[in-house]
Amino acid sequence: MKLLLDTHLLLWAAGSPERLPLAARPLLEAPENQLLFSAVSLWEIAIKRGLGRSDFQVDPRVL
Repeated sequence: MKLLLDTHLLLWAAGSPERLPLAARPLLEAPENQLLFSAVSLWEIAIKRGLGRSDFQVDPRVL
């Protein structure tokens, strides 16, 4: 199954997996699922990280 992650799920999966909703964890960890995200999420992370937002500290270049 293809899963399109929103910006917060992408951030949590990459840097704070303990913040992921319990229902989402098995879906994200299942090897048969393909995790997708929008380029706009990277743009949003870069902008908010540049503004110093503490909840956007993942470097978008590593995603």
